[in-house]
Amino acid sequence: MLRAASDCIREGGVDGATVAKITKRCGLSWGVIQYHFGDRAGLFLALLEEAFVIFDRACSRLESGSGSPVDRLESLVDGFWSLVSHDGYRVLLEIELQLSRNPGFAERIRPRAAEMRRRLRDVWRQALPGHPTPLVDRAERLVTASLRGLALERASVGPRRPHAADRATVKNAARMILGLEEP
Repeated sequence: MLRAASDCIREGGVDGATVAKITKRCGLSWGVIQYHFGDRAGLFLALLEEAFVIFDRACSRLESGSGSPVDRLESLVDGFWSLVSHDGYRVLLEIELQLSRNPGFAERIRPRAAEMRRRLRDVWRQALPGHPTPLVDRAERLVTASLRGLALERASVGPRRPHAADRATVKNAARMILGLEEP
């Protein structure tokens, strides 16, 4: 059910993910989906919750980085890029934006989104313990915003080459903020 909803959103956006399309795609009646999720928004909230769990697991993998501070920084940037460049990122972003416009759902989404931001910030702080916290936080915000922007560009206009060069620029900017030598 979640995969069918995600595929429908990927193909036609949140508005294009109609009840009829989702039920046809997963081969189940709407009653079965309602039993599990309540309504269409509940189904979308379940997709967001699944994304939060995936994000948390990915953060756990990022925490286990080792090597020099430059190696850990590169690992953080590359790991976050793998998250936001994933095919489902646009789907989740669309759901979050759509549901956040509804006050009832926004109240449920905002705390989880804030939790994700804190989790990412904490991963950066743990990965770069010898650096001043304000600088680590600044580098994390720059990297996060930049990579999300690249992912959004990729989702809206399609992949272009070379995103690797853009990521290298982001890494260099983060190294400058943190006062790290280039490799």
